[in-house]
Amino acid sequence: MIFAHDIPQGAKLYFGKKAKIKREIESIASDVFENEEYEEIVSPYFSYHQLEALDEKELIKFTDSQNRTLCLRGDSSIDIIRIVLKRLKSEAKKWFYIQPVFRAPSVEINQIGAEWLEGDLEDVLNTNLNIFKRLEKNYTLVMSHINIPKEVCKLTSLELDDIINMRLYKFKEEWLKRLVEINTIEDLSDLDIYPSNIKKALEELRNRAEKINYNVTLAPLYVANLRYYTGVFYRFLNNNDIMAKGGEYRVQDVESSGFSIYTDNLLKDME
Repeated sequence: MIFAHDIPQGAKLYFGKKAKIKREIESIASDVFENEEYEEIVSPYFSYHQLEALDEKELIKFTDSQNRTLCLRGDSSIDIIRIVLKRLKSEAKKWFYIQPVFRAPSVEINQIGAEWLEGDLEDVLNTNLNIFKRLEKNYTLVMSHINIPKEVCKLTSLELDDIINMRLYKFKEEWLKRLVEINTIEDLSDLDIYPSNIKKALEELRNRAEKINYNVTLAPLYVANLRYYTGVFYRFLNNNDIMAKGGEYRVQDVESSGFSIYTDNLLKDME
């Protein structure tokens, strides 16, 4: 039985103190974005292009009036870049949004995010850090490179699922065992043991991490769930919660960087 006051599992309800804190978080983030000359955008709830970002099983799908498949927005980045480049044709490069995304079966995820067309990851990450500083939050920063687990699969008999679940008994190569142990920038001082493509990605990861004025943890074998990352990406963690994540990607042949802060996890921490 569904009662009149029931809401679907995964949907969000904010009231009283929690609604006030949410509004204050979003106001602080807006101030940071405006101070750093970002333009605001609110993209449509419906999208034709979500399969470029997420696995089909994560999407809430239906059809439009012409029987074409569309989805509730499961990720904002690709749609925002396409809209800016193809519809708005704006010269502005820096955009921010405060809006939810939706995942199957009925999960609502409120986000504060930014996309910087042709922007460097370090600059985007610093904007993310500036928001957390204003909120007086100091979370664990973990950086990875999307190409490392992909190259490992090419060079070994491992599948991505083996890496995701860390089936260490399948890790036979000495360089792969060493890769598991990498945790700090200092661990990347000597890269001669690694195959060339993995060495190249590790060098890029090290160079990016060294540019960040913040304590960085490295996780070279971490596999991101977003399909469009093309290089280095990062997560801010608080215990087992992801507080924010961002990375490099390419849309319409434009190299860009962006991030999303998970508002509900922030609320959980701030309460």
